[in-house]
Amino acid sequence: MPGPTIRRKQLGIELRRLREAAGVSRQEAAAALKCSPARIGHIEVGKNALGYAELVVLLRDHYGADDLTLSTLEELRQEAAKRGWWSTYGLPEWLAGYVGLEHDASNLRSFEEALIHGLLQTEEYARACYALDERWSTREVDRRVAARMQRQQRLTGDNPLQLTAVMSETALVRCANSPVASNQLRQLLERAQWTNVELRVLPLRAGLHVGMAGSFSLLSFPDQLLHDAAYQEYAVGGHVIDDDGVVSQLDRLFGKLHGQALGANESMALIAELAKRT
Repeated sequence: MPGPTIRRKQLGIELRRLREAAGVSRQEAAAALKCSPARIGHIEVGKNALGYAELVVLLRDHYGADDLTLSTLEELRQEAAKRGWWSTYGLPEWLAGYVGLEHDASNLRSFEEALIHGLLQTEEYARACYALDERWSTREVDRRVAARMQRQQRLTGDNPLQLTAVMSETALVRCANSPVASNQLRQLLERAQWTNVELRVLPLRAGLHVGMAGSFSLLSFPDQLLHDAAYQEYAVGGHVIDDDGVVSQLDRLFGKLHGQALGANESMALIAELAKRT
């Protein structure tokens, strides 16, 4: 069953459709709720929630919706208001938004230039990477690591996420040269045997490539509940991308990187060779 993130976005999409069908501007909807037009925009993209009374005001008084539509969207609103497991970890808003999408996705494709993808990290590797950031206390590092390990459960279970990970050889060499990452390469070899995980290595001999500007992920959702989305993370934050044009560009970039990467068997052989150094 879709989680609260998808439900909130579905609700926003439907509210925007109804508003536009009724010929109501975003400014007029904002005046009805006595809020800013920006908040209406946030509601319609699934970033902000709204209360039942606000839903009634919009649907009955301004959008001309019938009782069945109100009942249906109220059920959707209640599902959207539920807290996902990630809400208990105190994650920043930008990361919590991504984790919610990752939880609901059916397919995830990622390119990593310098790090092992979070869903494939060992606890020791994740902790060592988080500990490098002097902004975070030991308690915050513990919370982030615990959340990352919880996220990995998405790769198991009855309906596991399909993961295709392309990673630069650079990320693997860093593991081979770091005692705290001694088990990371071996775990990659193990998880590559899972039927829902595909690992490919982009070798250093490939030279310059289109992914040098940074890592990114692409998410697809079951039954086309949402359009594909992308995610990029940087030193002090990250953001979800839902602009179809930008997502399409990243999709093409991923195709090129996947094409330049070693085949599955060659990738495993390279990882195994590097693992011998640890």
